[in-house]
Amino acid sequence: MMPSELSLYYTNPTFIVLTLLSLYSVTVMINQAYYLFLNREEMPELLRLLEAGRDGYKDLVSFIKAKETPHRRLIRAGLKHIAQPVEALSALLNEETKGLRWEAEHRLAALGTIANIAPFIGLFGTVIGVIRAFEAISVKASAGPSVVAGGIAEALISTAAGLFVAVPAVIAYNYFLKRSRRLGLELEHISTIIALQGGK
Repeated sequence: MMPSELSLYYTNPTFIVLTLLSLYSVTVMINQAYYLFLNREEMPELLRLLEAGRDGYKDLVSFIKAKETPHRRLIRAGLKHIAQPVEALSALLNEETKGLRWEAEHRLAALGTIANIAPFIGLFGTVIGVIRAFEAISVKASAGPSVVAGGIAEALISTAAGLFVAVPAVIAYNYFLKRSRRLGLELEHISTIIALQGGK
């Protein structure tokens, strides 16, 4: 491909938009993966200490101080208000859980949007490429394949570029959504145990 032909793609708004979306999508993926990596939790040990809390929370307090994760932040908030009436404690834990779930999931909205719109942006580029091919034919009535090849190539590459951006975004979105929902279930489990142990 000649430099002049490459410049056509560098200056094409469709490719510029898809490139920016691709870079942002990768940034979100890295950010979400890093968030999940930092917030890994030893659930069996945490639940064991939490369920043993009926005899005192000394070991649990020491355990949750060692690391800052959504699970431990929820437990810390629950222990702080453990003497509250059960209705108030449950409401507090519910609100805290909602906030922690939003923290885990809010990045995924952008990823899902990119996964949905990238193919359509690629399709838009495809339409533009086909229009340019027909314009080339109209300018030269006896146009051969070489005249329309540029427009057709641009159209096909636009479609491929849209899919290239969308497919990884869909895969990452589904994976991270599954992980975030599992985190939400773990937080709800912890909330239930605290509510059952506390409250008057």
